[in-house]
Amino acid sequence: MEITQEQLNKIFELASIDKKAGVDQITSRDISEALIYIERKLYSFSAEVKVASLEDKKILIADDLELSIYQLNTLLKKIGVTPFVARHKEEAVSEMQKNKFDCIIIDLFIPDSSDGLDLIKAAVKKRDETGIYTKIVVVSGTDDASLINTCYELGTDFYIKKDNDWHSKLLQYISTSFQTNKNPAFTRSTINNHIVAYMLKRFNEQKVFDSVVKDINYSVFSGIKNIIFDLTDIALFDIDNAYIFAEIYKICSENGGKFILVNPSLKVKEALSFAYLEDVIKYTNSIDSAVQIIQE
Repeated sequence: MEITQEQLNKIFELASIDKKAGVDQITSRDISEALIYIERKLYSFSAEVKVASLEDKKILIADDLELSIYQLNTLLKKIGVTPFVARHKEEAVSEMQKNKFDCIIIDLFIPDSSDGLDLIKAAVKKRDETGIYTKIVVVSGTDDASLINTCYELGTDFYIKKDNDWHSKLLQYISTSFQTNKNPAFTRSTINNHIVAYMLKRFNEQKVFDSVVKDINYSVFSGIKNIIFDLTDIALFDIDNAYIFAEIYKICSENGGKFILVNPSLKVKEALSFAYLEDVIKYTNSIDSAVQIIQE
């Protein structure tokens, strides 16, 4: 695949690497390193979400730019979704005929706006025929108000301008669009734009740990960087699983947030001591007091 100077500049901009060299002077190693930096940045994101998992959701990416496909693939896989990908209009229409998608992400210029508008029409027609409501998200760099309005008139649910934080806006929209919690191991409550509380029912299984960490990654992505764990219902805890607290603490602290425990049992406190975290992770006896600690 050939890469243009514009695409090259965008890659290094996203990777926060200052490189002004032309295409002929850049090696494949330079590009690989930049993509690694981008992936690390994407992994540090998370998104506000009111669901425990999106693993059962089908999402189609319709985009002809490999960099955008790479970025979206990386983000969605971090939250448990392996998306379908179509690189041109005909391929996207074919995928829509074969699969029932929960969400379709359409690059408006694929490669022309007429193709993007045709895809919106095809997606709307499919959801009208099946009665299955597929959410349609359009992403584009255009500021053309008339064109954006046309997208909405045709049936687009959400339009995202490709600015610096378009990934965050996209993941936040997708995650908050599916608000069914299918994981009885925990529930969550958004306290405000900066704090989310998790009420744990079970917390001694790897699959629960994975689900919680994945959900926390949603939160941090959208700026909800302060995490409260209500452990009132957790009486038993294996000391060998103390690493999970260290992992969550790291996610929060690296993004400027706090991780507070509520009503940890003696076993949990022993686990914290075992991992040398008793003086690092604070705990209290209520969610209200945890919120006060965060806001201090």
